[in-house]
Amino acid sequence: MPTKPPRGGKPTSPDDGQTRGDRSKRLLDLVMILLGARTPVTYREIREQFPAYQTLNAEAGLRAFERDKADLLELGVPIRYITPDEDDSLEDGGYVIDIKRFKMPEVRLTPDEISALVLAASVAHAMPGGAYPKIVDLALKKLAFDLPDMPDTPTQFPRPAPVVVHFPEPRAPVRGEAKQELAEIYATLEAATRQRKRVSLTYQTAATGMTSRRQLDPYALVYREGSWLAVGWCHLRKEIRSFRVDRILEIEQAPKPKSPDFERPPDFDVKAYVQRSPWTFATDPPEEVQLALTAEAAEAGNEDFGPHAVKRVVSGPDGERTLVTFDCSNFAFATTRTLAAKGAIRLLRGERLRAHIAAELDAISAHYDGGPVDA
Repeated sequence: MPTKPPRGGKPTSPDDGQTRGDRSKRLLDLVMILLGARTPVTYREIREQFPAYQTLNAEAGLRAFERDKADLLELGVPIRYITPDEDDSLEDGGYVIDIKRFKMPEVRLTPDEISALVLAASVAHAMPGGAYPKIVDLALKKLAFDLPDMPDTPTQFPRPAPVVVHFPEPRAPVRGEAKQELAEIYATLEAATRQRKRVSLTYQTAATGMTSRRQLDPYALVYREGSWLAVGWCHLRKEIRSFRVDRILEIEQAPKPKSPDFERPPDFDVKAYVQRSPWTFATDPPEEVQLALTAEAAEAGNEDFGPHAVKRVVSGPDGERTLVTFDCSNFAFATTRTLAAKGAIRLLRGERLRAHIAAELDAISAHYDGGPVDA
């Protein structure tokens, strides 16, 4: 029995929902067939795929197809009919979808929009319980931020790799230090970068857990290898440094936000800076080290160890090895990379780096309730 029609509409029947569902599926299937075809698809081929077009009256089936095609065109699906005159390789005309016109337009996000998304996501991610953290992570991991035409944007990312947004685990509080929320820290950095304002921050190093006070002129906020970094001029070290945002415990922006405290150097290329090899980072006093790379770690031999690095291939009883001699000033990375190679990278020279590796092995052993491990 027909149900009461909506205002201005026609009577409906219980089968209308199923009918609409079948038609929606048919429209989607039609689009998929046209997208998957390498050559124009004739109406005869289309008719063979859909019972709705296989009517006793051929004209009725053709009209149903024309209605479906008109609806798809109205939805923005650019269906075209190619005649044999347009393509002499065809015996009969057929239908195609213009792929260039069918692609979604490129999403362009302004710096404020990016900041709003990340800040909102930080709040949602911090909510206890529920599925929000997983949903937020999944949604933001699908975004690739790329703003090539906006050199002053505070968030710039190297191409072509997509940006994966990372939310660090909650930090353990540091004795005697107040801890700000990550969203508040990010918001302060974003505003200071955009307004060219100096910030004062308390920073906790990864290697020792010690904290220090820094004055930073933030040039950019960037994302690299799973972490947000604030890149700028460190007044303590008197050089450009990068600081992981999740290791900043407290931050304060200088007063008078409408009055800039610094100007970014005109020749500073933030993309080139963040794409540097981690082997060349200056986080520790340099030490000349020599690594031996076996065939399993051969790819590492092609990495950038700095302008003064010396690489040479030597042969021995165990086969060829690549010897790399360079000034190491990033012990944390060198340690992680050496241990991850599982013996394919061996340290031949560099006592301070050797001690750093030994300390890391002891910490791993203690974590698993074992005894000290020989380096």
